[in-house]
Amino acid sequence: MSRTFRRLICLFFGTLFLGLPGSLLAQHRHINAGAASPSPGSPLQFANGALFNADSGFLIHLNPLNHLVYGSIFFGGSDVTFTSLPATLNNGGPDPSAALPGTHVEMIFESVQGPAGGAFSCWDSFDGFFDATEITFTVPSGSTGGTNRFILSENDGSPGVDPYGHIHGRKFSVNRPGIYTVGVRLVDTGNNGPGGTPLHAASDLIFFNFVAGIVLADVRLNSDSTVVRFGTDTGVNYWVESSAELGAKASWRSVAGPISGTGRLESVTLPGAPAVRAFYRLRTE
Repeated sequence: MSRTFRRLICLFFGTLFLGLPGSLLAQHRHINAGAASPSPGSPLQFANGALFNADSGFLIHLNPLNHLVYGSIFFGGSDVTFTSLPATLNNGGPDPSAALPGTHVEMIFESVQGPAGGAFSCWDSFDGFFDATEITFTVPSGSTGGTNRFILSENDGSPGVDPYGHIHGRKFSVNRPGIYTVGVRLVDTGNNGPGGTPLHAASDLIFFNFVAGIVLADVRLNSDSTVVRFGTDTGVNYWVESSAELGAKASWRSVAGPISGTGRLESVTLPGAPAVRAFYRLRTE
């Protein structure tokens, strides 16, 4: 399927979505790779990364799935597409945040932090549009210094080519519930800079949060309060419940809620000195 045809399809669906409620418009997001400046040697970056990186609290959601080959996994991420911004009119640009023509942008998955025994997998779409059906690579939780990558630019790295890329159908999966913080780095693998070097320097390591299941992120104990932080999904209500015991002796009671999900990490502050012994869980509705 040609890049032009894919772009026409995206524009067509975008036109259809204009008449839908705002909650539906927010279901598909683009995280756009570009450069800090149009000067050779400037670092690559995600132009809108502050809206989606781990510091923002944004979560990329993965849902339970029984896969014929890979078994019980959490699978998804189709609500997010990592793109490379266009530098020419032919692809809808020039975007002021785009990398220089001649840049070939790739995204390296360097690190994964998540539950013990967890593994984070990427599924590539080799036709560039329809959903991927096979795992391309897997990164165990606790890994650093990884070299597996997605290509973002749809070019051959020739001098002057548009760094643009907009590849749909890529997916992500994990094998255990929890929050996975994935560190990625943008690199220019072209050689169109001075002396055959890349036009742009690599980005800093950028972190994104993926969430699988209903997850408590952490519980922070202060002298006069307890702060419970958890992952949420849009349109879901959450209650925080507490018990002094687990198992058959547990007596769970609601201590906060309902809290409306936003698709981000949310937190509640429970006033008063922390209990000597307390366990917390989430209930949804």
